[in-house]
Order: sequence, then C-alpha cells, then structure tokens
Amino acid sequence: MMARPTLALDDRRTQRARIVGALHEQRKSRTDLVEQFGVSSSLITRVVRSLLDDGVLREVGNQAQSIGRPPVQLEVVRDYGALLSVSCASDSLRARSINLHGGVIAETVAPATSGRVDPAAIIELVASLVERTPHLLGIGVAVPGVVDAETGDVSAAPDLGWESVVPLRAMLRDRFGTVVTIDNDVNLMMASERRSLDLRAGRNAVYLYLGERGIGAGIIAGGRLIEGDHGAAGEIGLFPLSATDRTDFEDSTSTIAIAARLEAAGHDVGGQAVDRLLALADAGDPAAQTLRTEILASFSHAIAVITAILDPHVILLGGHARAFRPEDHAEMLEPVRRNLPFAPDVRAARANPNAVLDSAVNRCWQQLLTGGL
Repeated sequence: MMARPTLALDDRRTQRARIVGALHEQRKSRTDLVEQFGVSSSLITRVVRSLLDDGVLREVGNQAQSIGRPPVQLEVVRDYGALLSVSCASDSLRARSINLHGGVIAETVAPATSGRVDPAAIIELVASLVERTPHLLGIGVAVPGVVDAETGDVSAAPDLGWESVVPLRAMLRDRFGTVVTIDNDVNLMMASERRSLDLRAGRNAVYLYLGERGIGAGIIAGGRLIEGDHGAAGEIGLFPLSATDRTDFEDSTSTIAIAARLEAAGHDVGGQAVDRLLALADAGDPAAQTLRTEILASFSHAIAVITAILDPHVILLGGHARAFRPEDHAEMLEPVRRNLPFAPDVRAARANPNAVLDSAVNRCWQQLLTGGL
C-alpha cells in the first residue's frame, strides 16, 4: 500500500482538513501534530493559525505540568458547523443533525405511507432540519438500494417503492448546496458493525440483512468495503434460490413473503414475521415448521454462495434476521459444513438502532475532509 503523501505536499485546503481530522476525536497540542505528521513546526503553526482565525479550532487548557511551558491543547470548535444524516426505510424516514463533537442538535421522524417513500419527502425532511441546524457542512443519506458511487443515483430500491433511477445526490446538492453522500444502508450497517469485530473478522466479514421487501449484504473483503462496479455488490436478494427454482431469494424470504405464507395458513402475524414464525414452529404448527425449514434452507443456500465466493470469517445476520437463534444458525450451516471445506461463524448482528445514522454521518464527514476545508 502506498504511503499517505506528506502534509507538506498537500494543498492548503487538504492540509486544513487533515489537521481537523486529526483533532476530531481527541485534543492534541501543536507538538503532537508535528510528531504525527512528521513536518516542521512552522507548517503546523501556519495551518493551525488559519483554522483558529476561521473559528474551526480553539485553544483549550494545558497538558499536565512538565519542564518548560506546557503546550496548549487544540480542539475542533463544537458549533463551527453541523452534519446531517438521513436513514430511509420502507416505514419511515429518520433524520438527525449533530455538531462536530457528536452531540445531537435536532432529530425528526416522518412515517412513510403505503410502503413508498417519495424522494420529495426526503428533501422536505432535510429542509425541516436545516432550518434548525447552524452552518450545515454536509448531508449523509442511507438508502436500501443500489447506489452509483460516481453520481449518487439510486436504483433497484424495492423497499422504497422506487421503480426508476432517482438522482438523489443531485437533488439534495441542488437544493442545499453542500457536500452530499449517498450510501447503501446495509453497507453502512457493515461499517458500523466492523468497529466491534476483532482484527481477523474485520478483514473478511459479511452483513446479511433481512428487510420487509429486500435482502442485501454488506461485504468487507481483504479489509475493504466492496461496492462493485455498479454499486450493486451484495444484492444477494436478487439471486435465484437454485438452478431449477428461479424465484429470487428476497421474493420468497423477505418478511412480507413470510407473513403472506403464514396468513395463508390461517395465522395472524401482527408485527414481527420471523418471531411469529419461530414461535409457531416451536409450538408444533405443521405449516410453520415446514415454512421454517424452507426459510432456513434459503438462508443456508445464500450462506453457501457467500462462503464459496468470499470465504468470510463471520456472517452477521441483521434486520429481521436477528430473530434467528443459535440453533437456527446451526441448521443453516449444516449443508455448508457438509459441502465446503470451511464454514464461517454465523451470528446475530448487534442491536444498534442508530448504526445507519451514525455511519452515514461518518461517511459524510470523511468525504468532507477529503474535499478539503
């Protein structure tokens, strides 16, 4: 891997951004920055002075007493600006603005109707928060669909009811004139989960998400998040179950499909289809037991495909798939262990309702720093 170019060779905006990035999570002195970047103290002094003059940084306190003058600490000014993140789902839109210390400024939730999200509703939701957000620096959006990394266009988003390409990044950028990132929500879930994994697992991991209409995977291979040439890596829900059964994985196994099968068998599903399925199967209901076997077989097929191609250390089951228990995981893995030389660890992902919003804002922050300040 090529070394990061020295700070001395960067342009001024990039120098400023890298200094702010270094101070984002921890206060440091000018001496700390000189040591971190391996550059002259005069360069650090010049860049820091411009950031102090512009109100991006401030000087605070001192380090513990030492020989000579204790260096002043630098930190990012909490209210210099704010970042806004949006999570789009089939049942609701969530949005939150945070300051540069991670504190929540404002947040809001808007319900979606009839399983469809109007792109204009996303714009208006953002506008409602922008009114309460001083100095907006960027917007990070998570969507359950295929995202073109170059354009920010969204396609193949069944959970949102989008049947054609939506130029979401362009729409937000035109309206608000700021940095905008658009990312697949399952990729952001994987990014969030990665922080809790050990070094080996964090290099090769898959997040398999079961949604109401769609099923997707976030993939880390060789330590890198894989998005694919068209932004469609991980769209395993579109994969047929077998050579003879051309039904898509998500058409037969999404929670809407599970609920429909249970209702056809005369059962009231209510809220969580997977929980209801497992409870009925445990109670001895024949239809539920048959359906449980079929659903686990579908997941087993998906896990086998993922394992044969990627050889991940761990596959994390997220969304409604978190309801599956260790005994269900073991049943999913039986054919994999029988037919492949290696099998991954399969377990439930962590319960973190803010994972998507947090990762969306982190992604936006990194893009902002990449573009310079």
